[in-house]
Amino acid sequence: MKKIFCSVVLCSALFGVNAAQSAVLTFDDLPGDTSAVTNGYGGFNWNGATQIGSISDSFHPGSGYDLGTVSPNNTVYNYYGLTPTYIDWAGAGTFDFNGAYWTSAWDSAQTLTFEGWNDGSLLYSSNAFAINNQSPLWIALNWTGIDHLVINNSGSHWAMDNFTFNENVNAVPVPAAVWLFGSGLMGLMGFNRKRARSLAA
Repeated sequence: MKKIFCSVVLCSALFGVNAAQSAVLTFDDLPGDTSAVTNGYGGFNWNGATQIGSISDSFHPGSGYDLGTVSPNNTVYNYYGLTPTYIDWAGAGTFDFNGAYWTSAWDSAQTLTFEGWNDGSLLYSSNAFAINNQSPLWIALNWTGIDHLVINNSGSHWAMDNFTFNENVNAVPVPAAVWLFGSGLMGLMGFNRKRARSLAA
């Protein structure tokens, strides 16, 4: 029983090293006055701080900005309604994009598609997601190891809230993880040999 417990603890330690706590950007600490989201906020560059801004749910009552606000009181939006919009990881390493809520600001219907890139290589592309101006849609992509997220839209402005991600800057390289696992197994084998000798004596 002790061996099983030790193995479980070892595996938990090994695979827990790379597990990251999800972070959620609610944008509620931003002014909400339509000003640009500054680069570095939340660990990201927001299209050079020129095409993503924060907006309060009270700025245009009844619009998608209002009805699409999940965590009061702000969302962010694409400044000029242009496509595509970029969100880049600002530091070293990569991030995992879990998902976010999207709402069309004005159009009763528009579609969004996404791309996930790392170091200039396209890793992921999505199907089209239909959004409206009445209620937010949670779009879960669960993409791992990207540094550049592209948002394409068929209409004009959208609102986004609760941007959820994991950062990977502290991930343990695979060789180190394998070494850790091997060291643990050797330790368990040594423990069992020592115990067998003491029982035989």
